[in-house]
Amino acid sequence: MWKKVLLSTGLLACLTCPQFTSDAYTILMHQTDTNLNLTYPLVYLENETAQNKVNTEIAVYVDKMRDLYYNEKMYTVNLNYETTYEDDNYLSLLITSGWYNGKSAHGYYTSQGLVFDKHTGNLIPASNYVHLKDDEQLYKLVIEGMLPVFSSREYQLQYNEFMIPDKKIAIRYNNYVLLGEGKLAMLYQPYEISYYANGVTRIVFTPEKIEYINRLNK
Repeated sequence: MWKKVLLSTGLLACLTCPQFTSDAYTILMHQTDTNLNLTYPLVYLENETAQNKVNTEIAVYVDKMRDLYYNEKMYTVNLNYETTYEDDNYLSLLITSGWYNGKSAHGYYTSQGLVFDKHTGNLIPASNYVHLKDDEQLYKLVIEGMLPVFSSREYQLQYNEFMIPDKKIAIRYNNYVLLGEGKLAMLYQPYEISYYANGVTRIVFTPEKIEYINRLNK
């Protein structure tokens, strides 16, 4: 998979120096073409099987963006990433993908959180940490101010900035990031719970709120 991603169409770009972590390191990868700019990590772990799982998952998002550019003929395509948290056991990445067809008023972008177990390479769902009852409960916790929501610019949203007519917020056990200090954030794409201008929004769970919610739903 990675050989295909890195070598096909001759778009192998530069590698930076490895970024060393506790028991892993990453190499920053770049692929560029006219109006195509992809930046993503190649992750090395002590466990080769886990390493292959992590890199195969990341490659899914790289391949999607290359397909948008070369096959669906999007005018502009970008991908970048951020390491939001890492320790001896977990690696949390935020993959942000953007594209523009050259015709609409603006482009669009999405963010995907990937939290890996560094020993197995498996993705860890947010249900490993917090147990919500249902979408209605998450909506209530947000609207009542129990759980803060932040824009992509780290601005906390106010009540009148939400767009949730059905009074439900989908629980994103499979799209979240770890933030450190026991915090996690579920991710929502533009228009899902607020205006496009607020970008990808985050519902933030602190350790205290996680403990409260888990007790509530025992």
